[in-house]
Amino acid sequence: MGFMIEDHCDENIKEFYSAEFKLIEPRILYQFKVRKSVAEPMYAVVKEGSKALDNIKEGDVINMRYYSEDKTIPAESFNTKIKYITKDSSIGFKDHYVIGLDIEKEKDCIVA
Repeated sequence: MGFMIEDHCDENIKEFYSAEFKLIEPRILYQFKVRKSVAEPMYAVVKEGSKALDNIKEGDVINMRYYSEDKTIPAESFNTKIKYITKDSSIGFKDHYVIGLDIEKEKDCIVA
C-alpha cells in the first residue's frame, strides 16, 4: 500500500511507500511508512514516546524525503505540513499517535 500524489508540475501521478525527515535532537533521520485511509489521504503512525514527537508540532512545515516501493525510482523531497497530531487507538495501534500530513504544492506549479 502506497500513497498516490499528483505531480502538480507535470501532472504525473506518483506513489510513495515511505518517508523520512531529520530530527533536530538527536540529529538522526526518522523513517516511517506512509499510510492512507478513506478519512485521511496521508498520515503516519508514531509510537508514544518516540523522539519524532519531540521534534514536530501541528502547523510545522518540514522537508521530507519520500520513497517509492520500487527501488529503481529515485526519492523525492517535498515540504510537508503537519496537519494534526492526535492519539488515536481506533486505527488499531495501541499507544500510538496519528500524524496527518499534507504535501505542499510548489508555488510556481500552481495553475490559476
